[in-house]
Amino acid sequence: MATVQEALVAALDHQEAGRFAKADLLYRRILAASPGHPHALHLWGILAALTGRPEEAMDRIRRAIAAAPDIADFHVNLARVEAALNRPDHAARLYATAVVLQPEAVETRFQLAGLLQDLGRPDEAEEQYDALLTVAPLHASIHLNRALLREAQGRFAGARDGFRAALVLEPAHAKALLRLAATERELGRGGAALATQRRAMTILDDPAKAGLFPPLATLLADEGLPERAVQAMRIAVALTPGDPALWNELANRLKGLGRLAESVAAYGRGLGLLPGNPVLLNNRADGWLKLGRLEPAEADARAAVAANPGFAGGWNTLGSVLMARGRAGEALGAFEQAVNADGDAPQARFNRSIALLTLGRLAEGWDDYELGWAVPSGRFPRAEFPQPLWDGRPLGDGRLLVWGEQGLGDEVMFASLIPQLAGEGVRVVLDCDARLAPLLSRGLPGVTVVARREPPDERLTAPDVVAQIPAGSLPRLMRRRIEDFAGRQPAFLKADPGRVAELRRRLEDGRGDGRRLIGVSWSSKNAAVGHLRSIPLARLAKALERPDVGLVSLQYGDVAAEAAAAGVTDPGLDAWGDIDGLAALIAAMDLVVSVDNSTVHLAGGLGRPAWALLPHSAEWRWMQGRHDTVWYPSVRLFRQTAPGDWDGVLRELGEAMREG
Repeated sequence: MATVQEALVAALDHQEAGRFAKADLLYRRILAASPGHPHALHLWGILAALTGRPEEAMDRIRRAIAAAPDIADFHVNLARVEAALNRPDHAARLYATAVVLQPEAVETRFQLAGLLQDLGRPDEAEEQYDALLTVAPLHASIHLNRALLREAQGRFAGARDGFRAALVLEPAHAKALLRLAATERELGRGGAALATQRRAMTILDDPAKAGLFPPLATLLADEGLPERAVQAMRIAVALTPGDPALWNELANRLKGLGRLAESVAAYGRGLGLLPGNPVLLNNRADGWLKLGRLEPAEADARAAVAANPGFAGGWNTLGSVLMARGRAGEALGAFEQAVNADGDAPQARFNRSIALLTLGRLAEGWDDYELGWAVPSGRFPRAEFPQPLWDGRPLGDGRLLVWGEQGLGDEVMFASLIPQLAGEGVRVVLDCDARLAPLLSRGLPGVTVVARREPPDERLTAPDVVAQIPAGSLPRLMRRRIEDFAGRQPAFLKADPGRVAELRRRLEDGRGDGRRLIGVSWSSKNAAVGHLRSIPLARLAKALERPDVGLVSLQYGDVAAEAAAAGVTDPGLDAWGDIDGLAALIAAMDLVVSVDNSTVHLAGGLGRPAWALLPHSAEWRWMQGRHDTVWYPSVRLFRQTAPGDWDGVLRELGEAMREG
């Protein structure tokens, strides 16, 4: 029997597809089984509004609000019904409530401001516009509406500033141009008014000029002026709003600037003109993906490949979305389709390698992982070394250069293979991040450890260094099966014993009370996925709280105040610049608990007990379904079972703490 949630989803599907009778029947059944269910009442109310029964809509949504008064969307949708019935004062009160419940909702506050303006309450309206501009300063419509408000009050200088701001954001905004001309005239600036009027006429009255602006946008972008390129494309779509290709180009440029919500909206305008177009669908799917909106991303990507089954880019995007949703097996199938459609596509093949590695299919995965050098989202390129690439064959009397790549955590993880090389008689010169050099030098006494610098150290190109290999390419030669890790991943970093002892002494502070010291790190600064990996310190500290435990910050960055507020000791260490000090602090802990950042790798490399807290879509290195990791025997994995579900992870963490 379907759950209420499944029934709600099915009802909403019917509703959005226009199958209103079926949706109505399902809502009635849900409410019969669960009387007063707020979400069912709310959606049933929207259905009534869609089918021309506003009074019923209001009654149902009011009942939903009575059951769940703190859900902003309920108030917003009731406000829309009231506005449709020409009751702006009622609608304004509802929007005001929604704004209190969800102050960051730009569209809700914008609607409230407009209603207050229409109701002749300019001071309240301007207060809302001012609040909007603190969170959404790049929305032309907000600047425009505030300027119109000021113009109506005779505040022409302020109005002029607002119209100009709107035109910076949307240079071809017809209303802003025409009202700016009128405002300049009111201020006695006849010449400026005439120039603005001419500009409006020139831009707006000749659609044939639209073709001039896309090439101009390209030139501006090439000159390092991406914002001006966007402005040029806005003019192009204003002149020819019926051209979907122009909307696509505008959206691409907005996406390039990181203005993802605007980009998705522009793709939507293009799709309104050319429904089902696979390129537009694929591009919008990528925009949704970057916004973290995975459900619409998957829907658009699937629609793109349904429209064109041979569209390699669409399959690649679908695979990326499925990876983000933690469905690596399905993602692999999509990447396979992309490779079949275009076998020369390095991005799809590299993405396939990540799916394969996630699934533990190492031999296949490592082979395509080598294509990471050719793609933007792959491996980070370095200046080429002159020696030939090592293929695993004996080097005789020569030495092997292994050079670190990617981030600090990656360098540590791949360096875990160096002890095996040294044990097999390979004489290694290891290029590494300068912050890691002391740790690696202590832990790998038979290896020549060279701190990275510019220009490169001459020891990296000494005559007896006869071959080179990037560290991330070693597993292709040495770890082609899961079984290849067994017994070959020793602790290989060594902290400064003097610093370890001193830190332990200082943190125990002479108490001698036997408290366990647990080091915690709660944030990742990864620009792309750091927000998915991070967890509020207060929540983590509460899950670990015990009378016999002392929590110590291992977090890099300026976190002293945050640590103090959570009752976590801040040792005052530069955990980003002084990695040797951080390693000593980790070694002084009885246990490390960390989100997925370099702290986990350092703890694993030191052989210290560590619990790693992973997001639902964890990195390939942690594979799927495992609570241990082949890379670090001392690390235990705690995984989200659903996107964003730290509650489950923290419950599991609490149980592990109680077990001791």
